[in-house]
Amino acid sequence: MNIPDPKTFTDPEKLRKLMANAVRLGYDDLAFGCQLRIAELAGAEHEAGVERAFWTSLVAAEEFRTAENGRATKLIKVRAKHKKFGAVRVLSEQVMTPDLSDGFDKLVAHGRGDLTGEAIVVGHEDEFSIDAVNAARKKLMDHGVAMTATVAA
Repeated sequence: MNIPDPKTFTDPEKLRKLMANAVRLGYDDLAFGCQLRIAELAGAEHEAGVERAFWTSLVAAEEFRTAENGRATKLIKVRAKHKKFGAVRVLSEQVMTPDLSDGFDKLVAHGRGDLTGEAIVVGHEDEFSIDAVNAARKKLMDHGVAMTATVAA
């Protein structure tokens, strides 16, 4: 069976169709790959650096929620906060809370800890306060995420 590579797709709607078929046929890794590619495409629309990483992570979390809920789900509060304050402040506040970022467990389980909000903060530490970076590092270490994987973010 010839299974398409989601990384070759540039149309989110075609990726959603491929993802639906992957779910129906039990190809969970392919479905995850489609979700990540949709997130990467959304992130690519933004300036490189923290903004791009933030949007990639946010859209990935929304795709995970959509799959769980069975209907399109947007993280409205996070989007509104971003619009008002920007990615650096949203991520800083997120890592300073005891909760993990949206999608953290799923990203880590699939070897993509580099896309978590915590990893974004560590990967762009020069743009965040030392307290935010230390909080992010602690969360990553507490959950067994390799620090070397996050530096490439």
